[in-house]
Amino acid sequence: MSGTSSIAAIGVLGALTLLGCSGGCGDKPALPIKAPATGSDGTLVASDGGVAIPVGGDAGVITVAPGLLDAPPGSLDGLFTGLAAAERGGADGRALILFFGDSHTAGDSLTSRIRVQMQAKFGDAGRGLVAAGKPAAKHYYQRDVRYGASGVWRASVAGKVGDAEPFGIDGLRIFGDKKGAQLWVSTCDTCSAGNSVSQFEILYQAAPDRGALRYRVDEGAWQSLPTKTTAIEPPHPARQVVAVTDGPHRLTFEHMGGGQVDLYGVVMERQKPGVIVDSLGVVGRRLSQLRTWDWSVIGEQLAARDPRLVVLQYGTNEADDATTVLEDLARNYDDTILRIRAAAPTASILILGPPDMAKRESGKACDKRKPKKPLPDGSPAPLDPDCEWHMPAILPEIIAVQHAAAARNKVAFFDTMTAMGGAEHMDAWAQADPKVAFRDRIHFTDVGYQRWADLVTAALLADYVTWREQKSLPPSAVLSRTPKPPLPPANAPLGPSESAPDAGVLPGATPVDN
Repeated sequence: MSGTSSIAAIGVLGALTLLGCSGGCGDKPALPIKAPATGSDGTLVASDGGVAIPVGGDAGVITVAPGLLDAPPGSLDGLFTGLAAAERGGADGRALILFFGDSHTAGDSLTSRIRVQMQAKFGDAGRGLVAAGKPAAKHYYQRDVRYGASGVWRASVAGKVGDAEPFGIDGLRIFGDKKGAQLWVSTCDTCSAGNSVSQFEILYQAAPDRGALRYRVDEGAWQSLPTKTTAIEPPHPARQVVAVTDGPHRLTFEHMGGGQVDLYGVVMERQKPGVIVDSLGVVGRRLSQLRTWDWSVIGEQLAARDPRLVVLQYGTNEADDATTVLEDLARNYDDTILRIRAAAPTASILILGPPDMAKRESGKACDKRKPKKPLPDGSPAPLDPDCEWHMPAILPEIIAVQHAAAARNKVAFFDTMTAMGGAEHMDAWAQADPKVAFRDRIHFTDVGYQRWADLVTAALLADYVTWREQKSLPPSAVLSRTPKPPLPPANAPLGPSESAPDAGVLPGATPVDN
C-alpha cells in the first residue's frame, strides 16, 4: 500500500477497481450498495440491550456482541448530541462524521454504507467533501457522487514520495496551469445518497502567484474565483461558498490562465438537519503520515468542517511494515488526537481498529512454486508451511496499542477484529463463493465492507439509545428497544452453518456482483 510495503500493495488497484465507483469516475453508472439479507422484522439488531434499527423491508438481522465498542463516559457526547439535534430537526442538527484512514476508507464502500444507513435514519444533510473533479492520481474512488476532468491537471497525493505539501484535509491537491482545462463534480441521481445539494463550498489555495479560475453551476453564468492575493499576503487555504436551490446540480471549474491554480476539494451539503459522512482515506497510508502533514492547512479545514465525530481508521499498513515501532505508534495516536481536539474541540473521536488480514512467510515466491500432486483420496495437497496464509503476529499488538491509546486519551475504540469473528478468517473469506475478501487477503469486497459498516453503525446506535436514556431524553423516534437477542459464541463460524464454516459469507450480508 505504500511504496515500501509490498504485500499491502498487491492487488490494491484490482481490488478497488472491482469495488466500483458507484457514481464517481466520470460518467460511469452508479453501482448500488445492496442491503443485507432480508430479515423477518426488517431490522438490524444491535448490541447491549438489543436495539432495533429500522432500515426498510430489505434489511437483515445483525447481532453485535457487547464490548466491541469501548466508549469511556462522555467520549461520544459530541456525536450523540449532533444525532439528537438532527433527529428533532433542530437548526444545529448537522452531524458530520469524518473518516481519516487508509485504503479501507479510500474505497468508500465502508463509508458509503454508513452514509446511506445513517442518512436514512437521521436525515440527508449532503454528500460531504470530495476532490475537485477527477484527480490525476491512482486509487481515487468515491461513491454517491459523479466527477470528471478535461485538459491537463496534476495531483499531489499525501504520503506519496516526491509529492509536495500542502495536501489538504482529504490528502489531495489538484493543480494545473493550462488555460481551458476543466474539472467538475455533480450530484448522483442513481445513487443511494448524494442526490441533492444546496451549497457548494470550494476549498483552494490562495497566494500572490496563483492564476485565474472561474466556476459555474449547471449551465449558468460563469463566476470568477480570485485565487490570487496581494503581494504581501502569505499563501493560505481559502474557501468560497456557492449557494444553490436544493436539488441536483453540477459545479464546473475552468482554468483561465495566468499561473498555477490549486484546489483541495469541494464540499456538497444541504441546509437541512441530518448526517454527512466524509471519506478522506488515502491508499497505503499510516497514522504517522497524517500526523506529519501540514496541519496549518488540515487543522484550518478540519475546523471549518466542524465534525461531530472524527474516525481514525488505521492499522493495516502498520501491520505490513517491518519498521513499525509500537511505542512510536502510541505516541502518534496521542499527538494526532491532540491535533484533532485543537481543531475540532466539540467533536468525538473514534479509533477504528483494523480487520483481519493474512500474509505468507515467503510472499510472492509461493506463486512460483510448482503445484503439488493431489493426495491419494483426491483432495488438494497441503501447502508448504511458509506459504500458508496467516495473520501477521504484530496485528493484535497494534490493536492493543490502539485500544490503550483510546483509553488513555478518553476516546472511543471499536474492535473490528473481534466484531468480524476474530483472527485467521481472511484466507477463508478470499476463497469463499461469493467472495468476502479479495485475493490479496487485505481488502474486502462489498460484502465484507457492508458487514463491517453495519457492525460499526449498530454499535454506535446502541450506545446512542443508552445515552438518550441516561440524559432522560424521550425514546428515539428512529430507533426502538427490542428484547435482547441471543449472542453467538465468540468463535462462531463465518458461514451460514457449523457444517460449512469456510463458505465465508458473513451473517447479514448479501452477495454483491463486482
